[in-house]
Amino acid sequence: MHTRLKLFHKAKAPLAGGFRRADLLKLSDEEFESNHAFIQWAFPTNERSYHNFTVPELDLESTVELAQDQLFVTFLEDMTARFLEFLKRNKHWVRTHDHNHLRISRALKSIRILHSWELANWFYCQVLAYAGDAQSVMPKAYSIWEQKLSKKHDCSAGSFVGLAIGDALGAPVEFCRRRTFQEVTDYRAGGKFNLPAGAWTDDTAMSLCLAQSLINEDEFNPRDLLERFSRWLEFGENTSTGKCVGVGQNTLRTLGDFRRSGNLQAAKVGLRNDGNGSLMRLASVAFYADAPLEKVREVANQQSKTTHASDIASECCQFLAELVRRLSEGQSYSDAKEKCTEHDWSRSLKSILEQDYLTVKPDEIKAEGNVIDTLQCALWAVENSKSFEEAVLKAVNLGDDADTVGAVTGQIAGARDGYSNIAHHLKVGLLLERQLYVTSQFLN
Repeated sequence: MHTRLKLFHKAKAPLAGGFRRADLLKLSDEEFESNHAFIQWAFPTNERSYHNFTVPELDLESTVELAQDQLFVTFLEDMTARFLEFLKRNKHWVRTHDHNHLRISRALKSIRILHSWELANWFYCQVLAYAGDAQSVMPKAYSIWEQKLSKKHDCSAGSFVGLAIGDALGAPVEFCRRRTFQEVTDYRAGGKFNLPAGAWTDDTAMSLCLAQSLINEDEFNPRDLLERFSRWLEFGENTSTGKCVGVGQNTLRTLGDFRRSGNLQAAKVGLRNDGNGSLMRLASVAFYADAPLEKVREVANQQSKTTHASDIASECCQFLAELVRRLSEGQSYSDAKEKCTEHDWSRSLKSILEQDYLTVKPDEIKAEGNVIDTLQCALWAVENSKSFEEAVLKAVNLGDDADTVGAVTGQIAGARDGYSNIAHHLKVGLLLERQLYVTSQFLN
């Protein structure tokens, strides 16, 4: 964590305009209004403050550390409540221009990235209630607030964390034939890799590598991505248990080529190039930097080719990235899928997109490692479910490559339903959930 942030939030140094962290909750309304140096310390974000240059910007690592600190989380909740008390009792801010508008903007983003979309949304709803019918007199403030907290942020967390939930639910029954294991209804320990309950595998680890690369590079950089994949493979970075598990053959071979020769694209080898390894990790591509759809499809294609020399894998990635993006923009699932299907896809992909999955039985689909089969299973699970939890459970209970089918299903269902509609027990039972959630919020 940044040294000054650590001094303030952990060592209790008086850096907020002379105030210590505990002092901020005791400020009178008059002090709250007249002191301008504390709000950036109370509600840190990854944006530079142009009013208090002493406050460091949050980076991803510092944000994850704070979000995992229960004492900080409690402080943030208390500070949110204190800010609302101030806004409720003092209505001078309900006007065209007021410095509290910037404070509200900062608080919205800070609460969202450090705590949850749900708490930020509750805070925002209270602000709107206190403002009453004043939207017409402060349209600029409303416009900025809606950029700090939107449904897209809820959907990006839903898709990114949803990927990991599907992975973790499916991991214990990966490689198990259908109907040979006890039905999955929640997280459980065990499986081929003997993982603890809520642990995830290569699907989520590689997704974290991809997200971190996009965040840190601010664009797609294949070398940086492959270096992150290599550190995951060799040193267990971005894993839920400290150990790399579940790496696919295409990925293993490609990373070997990269380390030996520096190749940035996978080369075709034999007939087994159409694996699902580039599809399972995709979620972050749909959200990073609010890129236009054309750029989303381009990056989906590029990231696929780093490990999979397969045109059909690339197509599936492009389709999934666009579908997830459209869902995050508020389109219904049927409308989003219809728009995505309009492209000139190959016959193999087109055939699974045009199926009526309400009439397809589980025994008619294969949950194996082929990318088309995996996407087909995910579409079947989503279209035969009414909730995120129902979708991912249907997916992982297909068995075989259960973790990856669950991960792809989680990306779609999470974008469709949003993080706020994922069952609480699936969030709290997921290992390193805070790291995953915070990472999703740095993408846009």
